[in-house]
Amino acid sequence: MSIYMMRHGKTLANEKKYYATSTEPLLPVDPATAKKLKEAVGALCVTSVVSSPYLRAKATAALVWDRGPVAEEALIREVNLGVLEGRSFYDAYDLYGEALAPWIDDPFNYGPPRGESLKEAFVRAETFLKRAKDDTLYVSHDGFMRLVLSAIKGDVHSFFQYKLDNFQIIEIK
Repeated sequence: MSIYMMRHGKTLANEKKYYATSTEPLLPVDPATAKKLKEAVGALCVTSVVSSPYLRAKATAALVWDRGPVAEEALIREVNLGVLEGRSFYDAYDLYGEALAPWIDDPFNYGPPRGESLKEAFVRAETFLKRAKDDTLYVSHDGFMRLVLSAIKGDVHSFFQYKLDNFQIIEIK
């Protein structure tokens, strides 16, 4: 019995280096890559797939899973970056300047304006680990998945030690 997480596929935000919104679409995926991803998920022997409610995660889940419905779970959404979403860091800094300073200096305890801190999102990751179901693939996001890995380790401060690629699958149990 295992639990897996998969990072969504590539988006324009990933390529252009801006913070995505919840409606950021997935970039087109060539058929050969889609086939390999579907085969990789099939080899996991999962019985269900659950997606973040964000468009890019839902599109990724639909790409790799055709053996039943895909459930949505808001708990596994990306870290809320508030006013940064839809902007590059530099564009956001031009608009919000010093209002971003607490987050820049200590992202563990402070979120950007209208966003959440890493410690706040870490609580979601801990809750997810308590609720996650065996034999399930959860399609989520880089930031949230790094918080799950941090929660497994028991230390939110390990967040920046992890790097996850688009479409990467990790086994969490």
